Formats: sequence, C-alpha cells, structure tokens
Amino acid sequence: MRRLHPPDKPQLVLVRYGEVALKDSWTRSSWERLLRANISHDLRAAGIDFRMTGEGGRIYVHTSDERAPSTISRVFGVVSVSPAYSVRPGIAEISELAVSIAMMRSPKSFAIRARRAGGDISSERIAVEVGAAVQRATGADVDLKNPDLEIFVEARQDRVLVFTEIMRGVGGLPLGSQSRMLALISGGIDSPVAAWLIMRRGSPVSLLHFDASPYADSREQVIRQAEILQSWMSGRHLDLMIVRNARAIELISSRYPRETCVLCRRLMYHVSSVVMKRLRANGIVTGYSLGQVASQTPENIMAEQVGIEAPLYHPLIAMDKTEIMDLARRIGTYDVSTGSKQCRAAPRKPVTKAKLDEILGIERELGLREIAVELADEMEIVKVRKERQSPL
Repeated sequence: MRRLHPPDKPQLVLVRYGEVALKDSWTRSSWERLLRANISHDLRAAGIDFRMTGEGGRIYVHTSDERAPSTISRVFGVVSVSPAYSVRPGIAEISELAVSIAMMRSPKSFAIRARRAGGDISSERIAVEVGAAVQRATGADVDLKNPDLEIFVEARQDRVLVFTEIMRGVGGLPLGSQSRMLALISGGIDSPVAAWLIMRRGSPVSLLHFDASPYADSREQVIRQAEILQSWMSGRHLDLMIVRNARAIELISSRYPRETCVLCRRLMYHVSSVVMKRLRANGIVTGYSLGQVASQTPENIMAEQVGIEAPLYHPLIAMDKTEIMDLARRIGTYDVSTGSKQCRAAPRKPVTKAKLDEILGIERELGLREIAVELADEMEIVKVRKERQSPL
C-alpha cells in the first residue's frame, strides 16, 4: 500500500451541534446562521484565518490553526469539535490516512469508529477494511472497548473525515437566539455561574450589582467577573450597572434587623424590575440555590418575590455547591469569586421562615418601591473590557 503522509496539522475542524438540529426548518436555519456568525466572530477575534462550510447538521471550519478547536468549543450551541483530516471517499485513501495516523502514534491497540452520513461506502466496510489495513501495518491489536487509539471515520457524500479527538463543547443554544436578561451579580461564586447558564440557553445578559459598601465591598470582584463573562458573549456588549444601596440597608436594618435580608432582597428585586424595563430585557436572573443559605428557604423566597413585576429565573435552584463550584472553575470565575465576604449588615439570626403579609406591610411602611425608583435613577454604568479567552 502506498503510504500517505498526513499534513502536519488537520486541515479543518468538524463542529457538531445538538438542539439546533431538532428545531423546525425555519428555526433551525435561523439558528444555524446565528451559530455560524458567533463562531466566525470568535475566530476573527482570536486572529485565526479560516473558511467555513457546512452540510447535514455539521459545520466545517477550514483552518490548520491549532487554536481553532478550543476557541470554537467555547461558543454556545457547539456540542463538540474534532480537528480532522479530509480525504476522497475511497477505501484506499481512507486506509492510507488511517495507517499513517496509527504509525505516528504506535499504539498497542486500536479501534476504528466508522459512521456513514452519505456516500456509497458502508460503515461496516470501513471498519473492517480500514481496521485490517491498520492491523497489518502496525501489528496492533483491535480493542473495541478500551483501545490506546481511536480512529474516527465519518463518511460524507463527497468527502471522508478522519480524526482521533472529540473535544467537548459547552452545548446549549446559540447566543442571541433568546432575548436579553438582567442578571444580578454579587461578587460571590454563584451569581456569575447563573448568568453564564442563562447565556448558555441563548440569552445575552446585562449585569446589575448592588454596592453595599461599607457593609460589603465586592466591586472589583464583580468587575473582574463581568470581564470574564464578556469573553463568552461572541461580540455582544455586556453592560455592568452598579447601584449603591447602603443607605437603604441602614434604614432597613435599624428598623427590622431580623428581616434585613428578606427586605433588602425585595428592594433589590424592585430596583431590578425598574432597570429591566428600561433595558427592555425580559427577565431577572439570580444565583439562588434552594436551601443553600438561610435567605434561600422556600418561605423566604416566596416572601422576597411575590408581587415583583418581572419574571424571575433561578438557573442554580436545584444544584448543590460542589456542582456550582465545578462550573465556576470551568467558566473561569472561580478564583475571582473565592474572596467574597458576607455582608456585615446580615443579622446573626436572620428570619428563615418570613411571613409574607408581614413583609409586605413593612415594605409599604418603609416605602421600598419608591426608594427603588430613586436608586435606579442614581445607577452607575461601568465599562467592561474583554477578558482574554482561555481554553475550557
């Protein structure tokens, strides 16, 4: 057999997507265009030269730049990517390439993973004949369960892709396929993860932080978190807005110390509702995880949120802390978030089962809705620079 030496680097990146392919034809077409545009933006931003084509539920990014797979894997909607070689659809060509790849790796065992999505060559024939060629050339054993080397072969109508790696993407929906949300961000571990998860479902975000200094000071952490989240936005601008609410905390804690956290959260939601409407966003996102802290009991959540004039989303509600921390590390916000400190205005024994009627009565007495409008009017907008991307 004539030995085909593969190029030094794969010539293209095979991009797979999931939910997009399950939609009706109009939505699928629209979201595929959006996904391709987001991939194109991030590749250009990274200074990567490429050409893009696609067919049958796949996107092909033609480039030999080694940075391309990790860059594409960060784009919302991408399920996985594979740096791949492309050959003509013939058993001889496929076998020669597979043998060359195997000879470079010198495995003790291997497996051919064949898939046919077009063309005249069956996956069974590819597996048998290409596998036999690799075995003759290398002497390696065939091991379909736990091989040293897996060679994937995906046959298409006019080409066959050969690759050895499947890199996991972030999945979800293409960013921009859903409307914008307003995400509350505190400087802690949870809230940036919640914002990222909503982005993963296709919604760009704007961020709102409540600066409680001198009771708490997370401003710099929040700005760093915003910079990291900006790097996931595929070119869309991420607004960071800061509202100073120390005087409202002082009013609440001096009158109703045990209810401080519940009342403060209601005030935040009222402010957020005002800001959300001004931004023409379509919901408020929190980092709540049920029962994680005293303020996040079912009773307190109900007392905080009943009557708020906005939809509220809690992406972390059923996740435990370990899951959230793992996601924060993957996103890149964990190290920035670990220095966050508890608000010093929080009481030693906060109410854990707040009574809704009492909370609503106190809210009216203190005029929290009116205060919310005043705080929104005083809001500061911070310019967010883009954090440099890093591989997942």
